[in-house]
Amino acid sequence: MYRLPTDVQLEITDKCNLRCRHCYHFDTDQMPVSKDLPDETIVALAKKLVDARVYSLVVTGGEPFLRPNVLLDIVRMAKERGLFVSVNTNLIHATPELLSALRQLGLNSFLASCPSSDPAVYKYITRCGNYETFRTKLALLMEYEISCLVNMVVTPENREQIRSTATDLAQLGVKRFAATPASLNVEYPDPKTLLTNAQILTLLEDLDWCAENLGVEVDVLEALPKCLLPAWAWEKKRPFTRRSCQAGRMSASVSNTGDVRPCSHNPNTYGNLFSESLESIWDRMSEYRNSVIPKSCHSCPAVASCNGSCRTNALALTGSIAEMDRLMVGHISLPKAAQAPLTLTAEAVVSFCGNLRWRKEIADEFSMTTKTNHRNLLIVNHETLEFVQWLERSLPMTVGELSPDCADTEATQAFNRIMETLVRKEFISVGY
Repeated sequence: MYRLPTDVQLEITDKCNLRCRHCYHFDTDQMPVSKDLPDETIVALAKKLVDARVYSLVVTGGEPFLRPNVLLDIVRMAKERGLFVSVNTNLIHATPELLSALRQLGLNSFLASCPSSDPAVYKYITRCGNYETFRTKLALLMEYEISCLVNMVVTPENREQIRSTATDLAQLGVKRFAATPASLNVEYPDPKTLLTNAQILTLLEDLDWCAENLGVEVDVLEALPKCLLPAWAWEKKRPFTRRSCQAGRMSASVSNTGDVRPCSHNPNTYGNLFSESLESIWDRMSEYRNSVIPKSCHSCPAVASCNGSCRTNALALTGSIAEMDRLMVGHISLPKAAQAPLTLTAEAVVSFCGNLRWRKEIADEFSMTTKTNHRNLLIVNHETLEFVQWLERSLPMTVGELSPDCADTEATQAFNRIMETLVRKEFISVGY
């Protein structure tokens, strides 16, 4: 479907000031010698991604704040081209000058890592970190009013501290909190970092408590099998019910040496951007779009939205990306989302939302989005794209002015279907 990834994580360094025990990148008992390339080379690598017209760029590492000049150059370039840009960081090296510069460049969001609000546990998990330092830097970040999601990677060591950690972070002004079960490091797997199914269900209950009692938005940043999720999560429409594995489907990860992988957790390299194009490498990664869903999942009604859950977790435990996720419990029928019918009266005023971005995909298809976080991404044909481009140029106007002026019932129904889709995906809004 997609000719290129829509989302890319770029690791601008393999250096990190912490040595988290659950790290999926390295053997943290023996950190390797850095392979960092010169600043201008890393920026040139980022330019290849921007020129490929990806929609979203996550700048990560290692710890990206260890290369502040590279970080600023890349964010500046990506924002000038209209990308959604986020930074993954442990915040320890954040400074007022750097945060101010990132805000001025229009950085969209931060993902900050915090394994616990208990100072002893924080130090144990990170090996050399200090929670009070993190807390001070997080308070500083809150002053700059850049959107921030704090993620707590959960292991047996900190699984009972989700509520207390979220409570402390909420007191600092954090509005978005995630608790994500630790994944295995494929090259250096340590099963002791993994939670059981029962512990993950408790984790989800803790997140629900955080949402209900602290008023924070909650999530899990890895795709969990749909069959594992409890009924209440679907009823409350928690964000983690909508997550599915997009590695090699919509997203990819690029290392600080130019190697392209399906995701940051997956060590398998499919090519290098310094020797070939992103499009040719993405094409080589097609197995993730065709043949990696476990056979036992094929007849599950939820397979289209689950994609067999995390394929890298399967790789870490079984050696194959096509085996079952260890958390799967069986087939499930997803609840149908109830949607109120959209009523379009002739007097209603239609307005366009945001700025349209689009690119050519496979065959005669195009992807398009208007949201800065591209979450309303749609695949359309050329005719629909031209219609949406015309809407962007022409709105606002009333529904009556837009409606086809004919007695062709089929044309009117097609128009209504397109309008309803564009409203629900927030390309346009209708005021009454």
